Amino acid sequence: MALVMSLNSDMKSKSTIFLPEVVKPEIMNFIKEHGQSISLKKGDLVPKSILLNNFIYLKSGLLFYIKRTNNYTKPKFVNVITPKRLTDYHLLLENNCTCCKSIKVARDSDLIVVDKSLIKNLIKDDIELFTQFMFDANYFTERQTALAIFLLTSSPEDKLIKFLFDMLVVYKTEFSSPWLTIKIKLTREEIADILHISVIKLDLMMGSLKKQGLVTKQNGLLCVNTALFNELSPCPLGREDAQGCKSNNMLKFRTKNMIEINNQPLHIKIKQ
Repeated sequence: MALVMSLNSDMKSKSTIFLPEVVKPEIMNFIKEHGQSISLKKGDLVPKSILLNNFIYLKSGLLFYIKRTNNYTKPKFVNVITPKRLTDYHLLLENNCTCCKSIKVARDSDLIVVDKSLIKNLIKDDIELFTQFMFDANYFTERQTALAIFLLTSSPEDKLIKFLFDMLVVYKTEFSSPWLTIKIKLTREEIADILHISVIKLDLMMGSLKKQGLVTKQNGLLCVNTALFNELSPCPLGREDAQGCKSNNMLKFRTKNMIEINNQPLHIKIKQ
């Protein structure tokens, strides 16, 4: 069975789903050359006019990309956006409504906004770069779909473990000691929103992990014991790898699940 802890740093990065991928150098160069820099304070919302007509790149700080749902018990999905990433590849070629989406500035942040029309024109001016934008947009959407499926089908405990792992990877933590430090402070409410769970449930899980000696706090930062990730699969949906494709997460809680059943050899009796 493939284990996420055994992956190299590049493979760890590709196994994350809670945070978008770092923008590639050629796209980053285009953004810096053609974009406009703006600074926003913690608690600000990115104006809808900017959200609708521009790509938004985070230079420094922290953003929450919020998508409203129709479930009044869980009214929003929250993506955390760390530096060197785009908030979304939303509406790449169409200027449609963004009423269900908003971007909140979680920490004082510096952004670069790029008019989408400049990107559309690349189809005439630089087809290779335009193709790269389209490829990355599709990959972004794929990761977002994987995240949505993971959040809707995984246990709260698995969601917390996966999120902690992704945060460690994104902040380039060296997995070389038993205890690893998450290099950013997030509130209980922020983490609960990101995991799509209640604050009460988060408190119960964190309390349990502390009793097991798997998490602690040091200088106000959360520290995680690597033993927490022993059962974590490289696949964001819990599948082992291409060889097995059985869900570790599902198997832990449902010993007779459909994934296991579907992987059994099929025996068909043919009438002579």
